[in-house]
Amino acid sequence: MRGRQIQLRTGWLVAICTAILAVAVAIMRPYTHGLAAESFAVEEDSPIQLSADWSQEWHESGATIALFRGSCRVVQAGQTYSANSMVVWAHDPTPGSQRSQVTIYLEDGVEIQSPTGTRSEQSLWVDLASRRGLSLSVKGRVANQPGKDDPLFRRAVDRPGSSTRTALRQTQLTVPAPQEINPNWRNTQLDPQAGLRRIRVSPRSIAMPFNVDSFQSDITTPAEQVTLITGGVNIVVDGMTVNGGDGGGAIDLSADRVIIWTNAADAGGQFSPEMLQRPDQPIQLYLEGNIVIRRQSQLPGVGNSEVKSVITATRAFYDARENRALILNAELQSYAPSMDASFRVRAERIRQDSLKSYHAQNAWFTTSQMGKPGYIIKSSDIFVDKRPSPAGGTEIDPQTGNVVPRETYWITTQGSQLIVEDVPLLYIPKVSAPVDEQGTPLAGVGFGQDRIFGTQIRTKWDAFSLLRIQRPDGMNAQWNLQADYLSLRGPLLGTTGKYSGTDEYGNTFAGNGYVHYVHDAGVDNLGRDRQSLAVSDQNRGLLDWQNTYNIAPYGLKLITEVGYASDRNVRESFYEKDFDTGKDLDTMAYLRWQPNENVTGSLLVQPTVNQFENNTAWLPRGDLTSLGLPLLSGWLNWSQHTSLAYAMLNQATAPSNPQDTFSPLPYYIDANGMISMTRHEVDAPFNLGPMKVAPYLMGEAAYWSDSFTGEGIDRFYGRGGVRASLQFWRAFPHVQSDILNLNGLAHKVSLDADFGYAQSSRSLSEIPQWNQFEDNAQERFRERFLTNTFGGTLPPQFDPRFYAVRTQSATSVSAPYNELVDTQEALRLGLSQRLQTKVGPPDRQRIKDWMSLDLGVTYFPNPNRDDFGSSFGLFNSHYSWNVGDRTTVVADSMYDFFTNGQQWWNIGVMNQRSFRGSVYVGVQQIRGASLDSQIMTGSYSYAMSPKWVSTLSTSYDIAQHQNRGQTITLTRNGEYLMFHFGANYDWSKNNASFLISIEPKLGKGKSATQLGTLATNPAQR
Repeated sequence: MRGRQIQLRTGWLVAICTAILAVAVAIMRPYTHGLAAESFAVEEDSPIQLSADWSQEWHESGATIALFRGSCRVVQAGQTYSANSMVVWAHDPTPGSQRSQVTIYLEDGVEIQSPTGTRSEQSLWVDLASRRGLSLSVKGRVANQPGKDDPLFRRAVDRPGSSTRTALRQTQLTVPAPQEINPNWRNTQLDPQAGLRRIRVSPRSIAMPFNVDSFQSDITTPAEQVTLITGGVNIVVDGMTVNGGDGGGAIDLSADRVIIWTNAADAGGQFSPEMLQRPDQPIQLYLEGNIVIRRQSQLPGVGNSEVKSVITATRAFYDARENRALILNAELQSYAPSMDASFRVRAERIRQDSLKSYHAQNAWFTTSQMGKPGYIIKSSDIFVDKRPSPAGGTEIDPQTGNVVPRETYWITTQGSQLIVEDVPLLYIPKVSAPVDEQGTPLAGVGFGQDRIFGTQIRTKWDAFSLLRIQRPDGMNAQWNLQADYLSLRGPLLGTTGKYSGTDEYGNTFAGNGYVHYVHDAGVDNLGRDRQSLAVSDQNRGLLDWQNTYNIAPYGLKLITEVGYASDRNVRESFYEKDFDTGKDLDTMAYLRWQPNENVTGSLLVQPTVNQFENNTAWLPRGDLTSLGLPLLSGWLNWSQHTSLAYAMLNQATAPSNPQDTFSPLPYYIDANGMISMTRHEVDAPFNLGPMKVAPYLMGEAAYWSDSFTGEGIDRFYGRGGVRASLQFWRAFPHVQSDILNLNGLAHKVSLDADFGYAQSSRSLSEIPQWNQFEDNAQERFRERFLTNTFGGTLPPQFDPRFYAVRTQSATSVSAPYNELVDTQEALRLGLSQRLQTKVGPPDRQRIKDWMSLDLGVTYFPNPNRDDFGSSFGLFNSHYSWNVGDRTTVVADSMYDFFTNGQQWWNIGVMNQRSFRGSVYVGVQQIRGASLDSQIMTGSYSYAMSPKWVSTLSTSYDIAQHQNRGQTITLTRNGEYLMFHFGANYDWSKNNASFLISIEPKLGKGKSATQLGTLATNPAQR
């Protein structure tokens, strides 16, 4: 960019502007467009040495063509040529010749050093030859990728001096054949050119035309056309390109006064309100007074152009060819797609180095859009530039149609202070992160009070900001630190994180985990009869890490996990929600291979870490499964599952505290040994009229080298039967109702039946449960209620293994717990119904379920053996009625008909108002043996305004006349903080609590409707 220093003063209009213009033109460095061409007679016995930071090359028309950028040098004998950019044509040698010939075009800071002295040129052509060959030294390389549309190459072939080199010009629609290129040449890829640039000049106000004074200046070479415009002007420059930038788009500049410099030859000696230029042609502008600069471009996936950045200033200089600018007393407002929000940078000086890079001095940054922001990050220097998004991914470049990496704005600050409401709160020497992740290290703070943890002060910190660690490039990573104080328990420290990304080979990975430690000086309150359990060791902690790595080209997936708990109750006490609904803590490495959709192989290594849980160590286990493989030209389908393993079954160790009720589950023992199993099934599907029928036959052979008796046992299991299904429907197009939201009606019915007869050589009661089929939370419940409810002996009606046999959950070939089968005869019947209608605009109607009803029941021909004396059982139903787009009525049930069997049902009504809120009211009954409970539940969540959100839930047991608990939260969504106020009552723990939580919004806007659960448990926030 040509340096200029111009200062205009307001109030003197045309006279003073013209005078200063003359001074400015006089002091300006000449803009030389002359082109030198040289052909030196150097020693051809000397090699030609070329070097640069990076290059890009391709082969065309009998020559290897290369674009070089950055520290370009050409050395032969005592002659040295240097420049910032150059184009090289290395001509293919003629047959039998050892002579290398190159043609070189250099531009931008060209210097020629020879024994006679040093001189400078703006650009230069040179022809060289050598019998000693050509050597290259470059840092980056892209091969076989033509750069004919690159502005540097276009300037080289179009500049004077190239007319005698017609063989070097581009040929329209020429597709060069791939040829081998010298592997020592290196480069990086360039962005494509956007085309011609158009400049349009118009009055800033329709009611007030501008004044124009335009003349030709001959003090520069070549001559320039200088135009002074006053009275308010608007200039639109579109079709821009930028070397290494995000080419295309437009820039809109408005100011009270403007000076424009263009090439006199291009301007034709006079001012034109509309000009067309090649991207390499110069145009520079100086603006003053009420400046507004708008940068426009098409966002990915958006058809119309949208403003991406706006700059206001008092004075500015802009070079359209280089897309560089110097702006004084400026404020930049720009959009960050990854956060779907805008940010602001205000500074004494903003320097634009490209369309992707800005440097602000004595500046502040904020995401607030208030006139006086409530918070700012004030810095001596702020750098804003576009980089690949940490979340990874790609998008379509709207200018080229090419797939490019998704980008986001990054901000780097130096000497930063966080100032909230004019009060400095924090000083950070340097911060660098994506704009949507900017903010203070403090990610949240909360205060609470209850009877379990006492007074609570909880804090969450962004580890990357706190430790000043840059987030990994090309990866979406979050890392938080936690530091809490609980007056009744002690200090709690921890860290949580999650990440995802793609490696250099295109394989994807994702993971998450946490580590927490608490010095616990209190007691555990786990509800009802466990409200005061002493802890065995005050040093308590948890570790949970899970990672998935997909090696797509080979169909491989590797899952690794590490899970550890210091004692049996720490997770339930501090992480109750995670214990009840989350995955068990496991330590394992699981490799799965799936070459196609029908075949899967796997290898599992899983040691036992937590001895207080029922689990199995697989050391190792291998499985091979194939499903639906055709036999006899498709008349039969064959499926199989084969497994071989060495396993160690662990029965949970009893707690040391006698108040912690515990009874060992009878189907878990301490055992170890080899386990093998192979299961095969053949079915023969065919159509019987409109009915689909599939007879099947399955057989299994299994062996366990250890059992309840300590001896090896085997089992042979066979099952045969037939599956059938029938579907029919009828349409009622004339059914219409605005009240019931009906636009036509279709009734679709599906009938299903599955009859199976199975015979097993061993009873289920003879086989320990090696494959876990329940979560630890469910097993812990059974370990307590085996004593509390059933007096130490579990009735078979409530044995979960017998329930699994009755529901035939393990009769498929690929069932993960093959132990859960036995001799049985059963007929399963199912009825599925749908009433469907059409909704939506007439030209875009879609089908939706207006009402649905699913029914199922099982018939047992031998009820005394298979269903505790009842011929029918396992009746289930599901009903749903979508009254409108917002209101739904749901009902479900599950019944057994034998004495003291389960009887469970619920009915509820839900109203959903999009993302604004929801309301639910329902009643649920649970009955079985001595248990009889009818719980009424009500809950609602509603965004009362963009700033306030409230939630409420309550439960009451009608049958037992007991209050089960209430929770209420209120959220205030502020400019830069979110305040949560919550209260909770838990009847089972006799615990009432309240909580105040504060979440900063300094870097990323949050929707007030996306609320987390405000729990009294410090780990559940």
